[in-house]
Parts: sequence; structure tokens; C-alpha cells
Amino acid sequence: MNIKKKLVAATAMVLAAGLTLAGCGAEKSETNADGKPVIKITLIKRSTQIEAKKMKLTKDLEAACDCEIKWEEILDTQWAQQASTVLASGDVSDITIWGYNADNFAQYNYWEDLSDDLDQMPNVQAYFKAVPEAKMFGSDLEGHVWQVPSDYGNASGAKWSSGQNLMINKQWLEKLGLQVPKTWDDLTKVLTAFKTQDPNGNGKADEVPMLINQLGTAGFGWWSPFLLLNGTGQNTQVITSAGSQGIYVKDGKVGNWMLSDNFRSVIEYYHSLIKAGLMPADVLTRDASLNTADISSDGKTAKVGMIFGWNTGNFGDLKDEYESIEVPAAPGVSYDQTTWEPEFQDIYNGAAVKANLDDAHKTAALKIINEFLDPDISMESYYGDLGKYIENKGDGVYNVIKFQDDLSTFGLADRGLTWVRDNMSVTGDQDKVLAEKDGTVYKTQQSHIGEKDLIPMYTRLSAEDNTTVSNNNSTIWNYALPLISTWIQDGGLDDASWNTYIDTLKKSGIEDNIKLWQKAYDDTIAASK
Repeated sequence: MNIKKKLVAATAMVLAAGLTLAGCGAEKSETNADGKPVIKITLIKRSTQIEAKKMKLTKDLEAACDCEIKWEEILDTQWAQQASTVLASGDVSDITIWGYNADNFAQYNYWEDLSDDLDQMPNVQAYFKAVPEAKMFGSDLEGHVWQVPSDYGNASGAKWSSGQNLMINKQWLEKLGLQVPKTWDDLTKVLTAFKTQDPNGNGKADEVPMLINQLGTAGFGWWSPFLLLNGTGQNTQVITSAGSQGIYVKDGKVGNWMLSDNFRSVIEYYHSLIKAGLMPADVLTRDASLNTADISSDGKTAKVGMIFGWNTGNFGDLKDEYESIEVPAAPGVSYDQTTWEPEFQDIYNGAAVKANLDDAHKTAALKIINEFLDPDISMESYYGDLGKYIENKGDGVYNVIKFQDDLSTFGLADRGLTWVRDNMSVTGDQDKVLAEKDGTVYKTQQSHIGEKDLIPMYTRLSAEDNTTVSNNNSTIWNYALPLISTWIQDGGLDDASWNTYIDTLKKSGIEDNIKLWQKAYDDTIAASK
């Protein structure tokens, strides 16, 4: 099949640099000693997840494709940097799971358009028919299908939670006779008590009142420190492509909160916490492993008072000490004005196939993707070996026997490829139980979001517009993110520096980005009617 999508400007630049694009011409593919295709699958995963090659899943997939699978497993903390190198070279794997998104598919021509291959993947056909939003998520505006995403469906905690939670040590609150903070002033007082009154009772000044995640290099992702914006009345959608760029919509009008006074107030508040010793002075630049170590501690004595995260399971054996709380209101903001990340359909990046594979390798790759969406294999991918860590009880009911050992999972969880059908359910999943419990906390604040204040998660820019936005964002991120980190950690934000920052963002194209996202939003809303 010929690739239907034209090369966009970013790809042309790569060609001009003299690089050869993978997928633009036939390549000799690898076979094993038995002459069977060897399929290389790149998997982007967390450090706490099992190696795929050690799972029964590998043998089950190989039986379905009559091929050999070679896994390349890359930590998500490393992928953020490696992805740019891979995209520049075009050296993508036969299948990549979780690694690429709509922005990548719009910019580069490295992947197979699967729109006319669906008849070879009956499970995918059934999936897209049952969940049209999944097909929209994996497609562009012209109808090309660039990936088969995952959908955890009825088993997902996302049905009750945004996956974004602000969590506090409730035992510390109780011990110190404190109430859950309702305002930023309350929060400062609580964190100060966490620092000075030895709430973990070990006689050491080892408490870390609050931790926030690093900003990264390409926008604002999951569990961003700027979830605190919801306390200013500015709702966020950091789980979406638009929202991760600071894009929001209010009464149908698109804007970018990086230009807002709300954004500035969050920066200044975080700096006040660091200045008071309530967060580590290097919280945005220290190695992320230090945060992980502090959060889990020794499993017996808690060290951290508050974080943004997935759910209270982030704390491992200490999870029962913590609870999710509503975001506190900023000064001058009423409770009715506060918001929170909305619930979402749990559809996320899945599997993309390299373009122009020979017939044998392409057929094998399609069989692998199709098999991933078999009910048993989907459950095995997510939870671990069928019969050992997850069991099929019949009638679509699966039971988790054991999900993880401390924080290490026996399955790939959300980094594999999974479709949970409407007639399937999962019992014994403590992560789901925690997600339900934690997520219900935000129902009222989520209800404060207006009907025209949400960007659909499958909103897409055209290929041309995406190139413009991506090029602008490259300039914006390189300038703004280090500066924002400096302002939070070291201070220096005043009217003059803020005005310079605003002017620089505007010169870097942020207003053009807003216009293009407005166009994409309008097109998406019109198409959904």
C-alpha cells in the first residue's frame, strides 16, 4: 500500500539535511534461523514494570503471528530524549507501543496507514465499531489510521477519576489536629506544621512537606505542578495534546494559560513554598528517583506530606496513610470557582506499524496487534501471565490474583496494548478500587466546568497546522520551561521579567498557536454534531 500522507515541512527539513527516512523505500527485514519473520517491538515503559520478554505474553503473541518477537524496552524517563533522535533518523521499530502521538504522526511519514488493513485485524475492526472514539483517537482529520490505541474500558479507574490526584498524608493531619486545607493560606500553614512538628514521629527532621514533578522539556504532562491552576478557577486538561501545551477553552473561546495571571500566581506561590523550606530547593532539577524514594520511603515511616499523582497507590505500603483532597482555592477565589481535571475515556497511545514492511513482516505485525486485542491476551498484557496473575472466571469476568510485588507489576499495565470490552469486568484490581475512591473526591469541582469549557481529547490539528504549532512550541519550550523552573526554584519573577516573558512568547508564535487550536476545536465540535 502506498503511503497516502504527503511529507510535511518537518520531514522535508530532515531530507534536506541528508538523512534517509525509514519507510520511504523497501528494506530488507530480519528473519530467524527457521526463516520466520523477526518483529522488533519497541515498548515505552516504567521502571516498575516487568520485562515483556519474561512474560507468557511473548509466546502467545509469537504463536499467533508465527514469527519471533524481539523487544526493545525503553524507560519513559529516557524516551523523552531518545524520541527526538529516533524521529530525526526515521529509525522506527516494526511496531512501537505507547511511543508516538498525533503530533508525531502529523509531522513524520514513518508509519503505515492502517485504514485499509483493518480487514486483516478483525479484533481491531470490532474495537473501532464498538468504540468509535478509539478510531478517532488513532486517526487524523483525513481518515488515515496511524495507530491502534488502548482502551481500558469498564475496568478503568479513569471512569471515575481523571488520573490526576492531589494527595495528602491524612494521618499527619490527624496527629497534628489539622483540617484538610481549603485555601492556599491553609495549605501553607499545614505544610509548615508538617515541616516543624515531626508528624511521622521518628524524632528526625526528615519530613518533606510537599513534592512536585519536574516540568520536562515539551510542555505540561500528567501530574503537572500546574494542576494547582484549578484552584485559581482555571481548569486544566493536561492529559490532552492541547492541554499539555497550556491550551484551554472558555465558553468556546480558546486561550493559553501560560499568558495568564493565574499561571503567574502559581509560579509565585510555589516559590514561596521553596523559600519557606516547604519543598526541596532543587525540587525541579533533582533526579526523579529521589522523589520516588522519598514517596515510598521504607514502607513503614512516611516522609512526604503531599504530591500530585495517579492515586494513593503511589505510596506503596504507606497508601493507607494518604487520601486525595480537593484542590485548595487561591486567594480571592471562591469554592464555586475552583475546578479539577475532568474525567476522561481511558483511551491512550497504542501500537503503530512501520511503513513499507515486506509482506511477511507486515502480515506478522498486523497479527500481533490483532492478537493483543483478544480478551485473554489484553488481560494478560495488562496484568501478567494468564492463570498465574490473572484468571478468566467465565462470562467476561476476570479476577486479578496478584497485580504487583510492592511497586513492581507482573504485567505491562497501561504500557501494553489493551481493549476491555463492554461485556468484560475485572475484580480484585486494587488500583481500580483506589481510583474509584480517590476520583470521587473531585466530582463537585469537576461539575464547576462549563459545557463549553472542555476540549475533546481527540481534537486534532491538520498536518500543516501541526507543523506550525510544533515549530512554535519548540521555541516556546526552549525559552519558557527553564525560565519557569528558575522562577519557581530561585525566584526573580517581577513585573518587568513577566512582561518580557509575555512579549517573548507572543513573538515566538503562541498567539498563532491559539488561533490554530481554535480552528481545530471548532472543526471537532462541528464534526461531532
